[in-house]
Amino acid sequence: MTLGVSGLALVSCGESTGSGTAFGDTIGAGASDGSGASNGSGASNGAGAASGGDGPTVSGGGNSSGGAGNGSDDGCNKVDFLFVIDNSVSMQEDQAALIASFPSFMDTIQTTLSASSDYHIMVVDTDETTRCTPENCQSGAMSARDLCINPKNGYACADQFEACDSVLGAGVLHPAGEGASNKLCSIAGGNRYIVEGEPTLAQTFACMAQVGLAGHPSERPMDAMVAAMADDINGSSGCNAGFLRSDAILVISFISDDPNYEDADGPAEWYQAVVDAKDGNAEAVVVLGLTPAFDGCGSRSDRGKHWSEFIALWGDRGLEASVCSTDYGPFFEQAVAVIDETCDEFIPR
Repeated sequence: MTLGVSGLALVSCGESTGSGTAFGDTIGAGASDGSGASNGSGASNGAGAASGGDGPTVSGGGNSSGGAGNGSDDGCNKVDFLFVIDNSVSMQEDQAALIASFPSFMDTIQTTLSASSDYHIMVVDTDETTRCTPENCQSGAMSARDLCINPKNGYACADQFEACDSVLGAGVLHPAGEGASNKLCSIAGGNRYIVEGEPTLAQTFACMAQVGLAGHPSERPMDAMVAAMADDINGSSGCNAGFLRSDAILVISFISDDPNYEDADGPAEWYQAVVDAKDGNAEAVVVLGLTPAFDGCGSRSDRGKHWSEFIALWGDRGLEASVCSTDYGPFFEQAVAVIDETCDEFIPR
C-alpha cells in the first residue's frame, strides 16, 4: 500500500477526560467541568484518565466516522506530519524522549504503509517570541541570563536569525537557547520541513525537535498548530510554503507538560480549524497528544483537560498518552495502526 500522511503531534501532562483513545488502563470516565472546557461541541464524554508505569498511558476509544473508500482513487500515498513541541523550561526530558522514539516510529510507518512513502515532516514550537529577545538579552530579564546569554556563548542572542524564526506556526529550522540544538538545521530541499529522501532523517529531526527550554512561559500548542495550517503561511511566499497538501493525510502530534490553559479559543474551534485546513475532510486527520492529563503528572485536577477534549473529538483517530512517561515508543507504535487505517480509508476531496 502506498502512503500519504500529514501529521501533527502535541504532548502534555495531565488527566485524560475525553473519549479519544487512551493507551493503558483507563480508570475514569467523562469530561470534567473545569474552567478549561470550551462552550459548544468541544467537550466529549467517554473513557477518561488512565494510569501507568514507565510506559505511556494512552486514552481514547471514540467512534470514528470515517468509512472505507471504494474505487481506484481511494487510499493515500502522501503523509504530512506536524509535530508541535513545547519549548518551555521544564521540557528537556520530554523532548529527549520524543527524539528517542522518532527513528522507530518512522521505520514502522515506512514498513507498514510504504517503503517509498511521500512524507513531509515539520516541527513547530509553542511561541513566536522566546525569552531571548534583544531586550532580555541586554537586561537578563525573564531568566535570559541562564537561558539565552550564557548557553553556547550567547548563541540565542546573536543577530543571525530569519524573520520566519519569530513567526508562530513556522517550521523550526534554527533552535536556540538553553537545551536547544543551537545551530541551523540542514534540511535537504531548502524548506522549513523534511521531505521524502532526506539523507539523514533521524539526525535532522533531532536537530529540529530539540527546540530547547528558552520558550515563552505561556505555552500555546493549539495556537501554534492552528497557525501552522493557515493559508498564508502555507502559500507560495509563506514560511511553510507547500507543507500542507490536499492529497495527503495529516498526522498532528503535540507535546506539552503545561498544566494551564493558555491557548486561545477552545476544543471545538481548534477542531474546526484543522478540518477547514483539510478542506472539510475530518477523516483525513490523525491527532496524537502527549499531555499532563494523567496520574503522576501534576496535582491540578483540570490539567490538560482542554487538550483531552480536543483529542476526543477525533474519535478513533485521536490518541492521548502521558507526557510524563519515560518511553513514548509504545504510544507511537499504537499510532501506526491508526495512521494505516486512516490512509486505507482516505478519499481525497
